[in-house]
Amino acid sequence: RDRLSRIVFAEVDRLHGAGHRVFLGGASQGCTVALDCYFKQTQRLLLGGFVGSVGFIPNDHQGYPGASSALERLIANKELGQRPVWLQCATDDHEHVPWRQAVKPSLCRAQRLAGLRVHEVSGRGHILDEWEGQFIQEFLKMHARFNSSERG
Repeated sequence: RDRLSRIVFAEVDRLHGAGHRVFLGGASQGCTVALDCYFKQTQRLLLGGFVGSVGFIPNDHQGYPGASSALERLIANKELGQRPVWLQCATDDHEHVPWRQAVKPSLCRAQRLAGLRVHEVSGRGHILDEWEGQFIQEFLKMHARFNSSERG
């Protein structure tokens, strides 16, 4: 967690503080860890958004201390809470990131997050292959626009 946070801080610094240009994401365990970092660092760094697949909303009880309160702070911040948080969830993943036991209950905790978009898929279990790529491309087309004067 600390190492990932340091990487994110360095990226925002490289962009001269333009945190809104930094988007986090991941798949499976990487999704959940990156989402934890997003929740904890967005207030400070003003991050642009999050996109991930086959992860769950992290919380204190699942080994992510401070994640529950970080999510609540993000929900309470009307501006930052509207930034996009997209999750693609496999409803037929019964083994690696179980939908019924881990994912669905975690989504209940985050349902008040204004920017949350959940895309439920089924038919491939945990391995989503090109569905992940399509989901990420859609996210980037909608939220990661650059003009040539902004490139760092």
